[in-house]
Amino acid sequence: MLEIVLFALYLFLFSWAITQTRFLRSSGLSRFQLVLLFLLKVVAALLYGWVFWRQGGDTWRLYQESLKETRILMTNPIRYVTSFFYDPYGNGFSGLFASRSSYWNNLKDNSFIRIESLFNCFSFGSYFINALFYSYLTFFGVVAVYKVMRHHLNSRSFLLIIACFLAPSFLYWTSGLHKDGLTYLALAAIIYIFYFRVQYRKPVTAYLILAAMMVLLFVLRNHVLMVLLPALFCWLLAQKFPRQRIKIFTAVYILAIACFFMLKYIDPALDLPAIVLSKQEAFMNLGGESEIAVKKLQPDFAGFVQLLPQAAGISLFRPLPGDINKLIIVPAFTELLLAWGCIVLCLIFPKQKKQYQPFSLFLLAFCISMLLMIGYTVNNIGAVVRYRAFLFPFIIAPVLCCTDWQKLIKKINIK
Repeated sequence: MLEIVLFALYLFLFSWAITQTRFLRSSGLSRFQLVLLFLLKVVAALLYGWVFWRQGGDTWRLYQESLKETRILMTNPIRYVTSFFYDPYGNGFSGLFASRSSYWNNLKDNSFIRIESLFNCFSFGSYFINALFYSYLTFFGVVAVYKVMRHHLNSRSFLLIIACFLAPSFLYWTSGLHKDGLTYLALAAIIYIFYFRVQYRKPVTAYLILAAMMVLLFVLRNHVLMVLLPALFCWLLAQKFPRQRIKIFTAVYILAIACFFMLKYIDPALDLPAIVLSKQEAFMNLGGESEIAVKKLQPDFAGFVQLLPQAAGISLFRPLPGDINKLIIVPAFTELLLAWGCIVLCLIFPKQKKQYQPFSLFLLAFCISMLLMIGYTVNNIGAVVRYRAFLFPFIIAPVLCCTDWQKLIKKINIK
């Protein structure tokens, strides 16, 4: 009963705080819309916790570890700080991109556990109150992307709200008490600052936040940061030289691909194709009910080209109807089917054609790179849906807002 009362009090407090926060209120959403969207995010977080409580999952394992860390924080703060830098494998700080037995591989879990251990100090160790805290924190990232898309697409439509907040897989996976929500928060903050602060030269504080978010993204999902950096670099160059934007993106990505395959000749530790192979092998060793039969990657240029159709097919089109062996896969299949339907409609009924802006090219380059990374490394339907989820707002928002829906309606009425 005490947990329920405390949850209700925190829920009321956060709902009120959302209506008073200048960053959120400047989004163009009404107070009612902000609170409603936040409550939907909370419901998704609670559902996430309930589902994995019944099935078992990392979210509850990390929660249990966070309780241990909270006890250490209360009894021995020095140990709480120093143990964060402890390497149980004796490898020191080597193996930056290793998939196992590495300080860096454990860092993402350890960092999340420490964050949740701080939540425990205010939630009295309640998982679901922690999920409420997490929903409030990560809500800022979702609103940040909405503000960017609203400005970029010059749209205030309800379709934009659906794309940025309510895509089912995005709402579910980024709301749950796991690393995905914080990953999206870091990514959203980076994009927001580059879009507004760099463009309009706002305070230096933004650059400090930018540095912190890049560190957070590296800690949680270092591969996302590695994919993001060349896209950001192209975006900055294209803003300075807008007439050369296509050439800039093409040249930089050709150079990036060359570096990807050639860095190993400078330093064997930078054998990036082998690192991607190790990620694929790690997923293949996990197994699982929704595992996909895939060909093993060969860590060279020819191997990546050969498996390009397989990688693209996995990230763009799975799950297929034949992949539906459990009821839980049906929503993911339906969502993907609707997404592709919207993309096709956008191609058939586009609004007045405009030249690609640097930010549009950035989104295209980043999303394609991330989808290929997922396709090359992941061989599990559930993991594909999860890792692809945070890309939905970046893909679906432009699609929905660039479709001439009035023309489509007139076409239907005529027929």
